[in-house]
Amino acid sequence: MRTYVGLLLVAAFFSSLITPAMAALGHYLRAYGQAQKEREPPAIPRMGGLAIFLAIVATWGVLLLIPNDVRSRFQSEWPTLAMFLLPAMLVMLAGFYDDLKGASPWQKLILEITAAGMVWWVGFRITTLPLFGYAIDNFLLSFLLTALWIVAVTNSFNLIDGLDGLAAGIAFFVTLSVFIVSLLQENHFVCIITITLAGALLGFLKFNFAPAKIFLGDAGSLFLGFVLATLAIYTSQKSSTLLAMVVPFAAFGLPLLETSLTVARRFLSGRSIFVPDRDHIHHRMLQKRLTIKGAVLSLYALAALFSLGSLLIIRSTGNLVALVAVLTGVLGWFLSSQLHYEELSELNEYITRVMHCQRRVLANQILMRKASKQLEEVPALEESWQVLIKALEALEFDSSTCQFSGCWNGSAPLLHPWSRHEHSNRNYCWTISIPLLAGKKKLGELQLRRTLKKDRLLFEFSSLLNTLVLSFEKQLRRRYEVEAVKTLVNYGRPKESPLRSNLLAMGKKA
Repeated sequence: MRTYVGLLLVAAFFSSLITPAMAALGHYLRAYGQAQKEREPPAIPRMGGLAIFLAIVATWGVLLLIPNDVRSRFQSEWPTLAMFLLPAMLVMLAGFYDDLKGASPWQKLILEITAAGMVWWVGFRITTLPLFGYAIDNFLLSFLLTALWIVAVTNSFNLIDGLDGLAAGIAFFVTLSVFIVSLLQENHFVCIITITLAGALLGFLKFNFAPAKIFLGDAGSLFLGFVLATLAIYTSQKSSTLLAMVVPFAAFGLPLLETSLTVARRFLSGRSIFVPDRDHIHHRMLQKRLTIKGAVLSLYALAALFSLGSLLIIRSTGNLVALVAVLTGVLGWFLSSQLHYEELSELNEYITRVMHCQRRVLANQILMRKASKQLEEVPALEESWQVLIKALEALEFDSSTCQFSGCWNGSAPLLHPWSRHEHSNRNYCWTISIPLLAGKKKLGELQLRRTLKKDRLLFEFSSLLNTLVLSFEKQLRRRYEVEAVKTLVNYGRPKESPLRSNLLAMGKKA
């Protein structure tokens, strides 16, 4: 244990020495990235990821000079370390290129998936679902889950890196959680990596906390996310119990909550998930008139709670595990509700409306279907009009009028307009006009009105047109054919014609 404490202190020392040098190099290379647009001069360099990486490597070099059991175990894992570092360095170089020149989201995503594929190929893979304990025998499914987890966590640290010291501090808490789990499992390889990473983050935070003198940059945030995601997989593989497998994954609660909210918000608002915005959790907290330090410290406390909750699972009974899961869900819901995201508020309102109104919608659909059947059975058009009025009244319309065109030759039926007794002012209504046709000939027009102050329509409007209105239109078409026959009988041509004979036959039948 003394060796691990020493590694923590040495890594923090190297990080505090290397970080100012990397800040100077960032100024020389003008590696300011997007921060140059958001900050007043002088701009802040984005070379923190390289400083953390160099501090870790320097600490490992010191470890090789100390003859003890920890060094022996570390040396025995050189092949594993090489397979672990190569894809992590690929991700860091992709972020470094983005800091210097700028890279598209798709370019970074392709490199992240490539690095995740390399990790999966060498054996760092998800073979069991942590929350359910089901073994995964399908190689394709294992690859997809591994790549999804690594890409999600990698980008979650990139998304949450929006305030001074935020991503580095949250990574520090997650790293300590993975270290404690590995220590309990006697997984010394992961212990060495995580404790040196924690020390490097601790020394870096001295210069990254508000007001920051250097930023992590995409190189740093992507590197941290990739390393921690991969270590979580490796730790779960070495675990013999289901609960210990869950712990490394549960420690990522805050970054994954941020990622989930971001993807959900952008999806619900119809935007690309790659388009940046200023609606992240930390931005919303600043809108609550918190200072940068206040917002960062609050999120530190939340990250610490997630880490503590994940560690409680190790020695817990089933009841305590369920309690931690419920409390975590309540905490996430409470945080999301307090941030007042418009997308989530609209989604919540929509779900509430659907839950409360779906039964009424189904009842109205049944009502229209029954009324449509009655319209087809009644013999007279006037009776059909009364059936239609009753249905429209039940559907909360306020008035209806049937106006006929001039093609009736003065024989149009008399259908009295209907209106509710309390409905008098038409200025606060919306009106829809539905043409009533016989082939290409317009027989008339059905006008429906509804007060603006009423709630949403609790039925499908297409069903109104395809059932009620269509059945009434059929009745109207029959009446028109009868009136056309009468007209031909009274004012017909002397010479018989096939059309006149057909209409006369239809008139007799009617």
